[in-house]
Amino acid sequence: MSDDVKGPVAKRPNRREVTAAETRRQILRAARRLFAEHGYANTSVQQIAEEAGVAVQTVYSSVGSKAALVLALNNLIDEEAGVEQLRAELAREGDPVQLIGKAVHLTRQLNERCGDIVRVLLSAEPAEPEAAAAVADGMHRHEQGATGLAQRLAGLGVLRPDVNKERAAAVLSMMTSPTNWRDLTERAGWTFDESEAWLTTSLVQLLLESGR
Repeated sequence: MSDDVKGPVAKRPNRREVTAAETRRQILRAARRLFAEHGYANTSVQQIAEEAGVAVQTVYSSVGSKAALVLALNNLIDEEAGVEQLRAELAREGDPVQLIGKAVHLTRQLNERCGDIVRVLLSAEPAEPEAAAAVADGMHRHEQGATGLAQRLAGLGVLRPDVNKERAAAVLSMMTSPTNWRDLTERAGWTFDESEAWLTTSLVQLLLESGR
């Protein structure tokens, strides 16, 4: 085969697609600010449109209803917390202690940078089905991350004999949940640095054979 033969070239987004993506991001950021400031129930699509500087119809055509807006916030939260970059680092890491440390750091980023909107969604969950759906989606992502890490640790053969991958996933999910981060940083008054260090050390001791 000739060296000149190349694989398919990825299609670059055109100007219209770039503009549409930026408009969508602008709307989601406006929704994030207003939800965090006024709460989910007290924020209307009209207010979000005004905050974003677009027409109400643009909100619906770019993102969708208020329910779609709040569900799409999970992607914005991941973006603001740098989740993709941290996941890439986790995928390259082979040391079990570092794996746990980086996983804890990922959840720290989510709660430190986006704790305001996470709290709004959690407080609205009991009364607002749309917020409950967003919380359920966020927790599903969280549990998937914990399960993936537990499987990595099991594959490395480093889990304690009394800890299988299912138990490891449950421990990881519980210890790094938004509720636990809030208990540590708000109720107990610990700094994020203190909380991250304690969670990492505790998880190493709870899960790894070498941590005992």
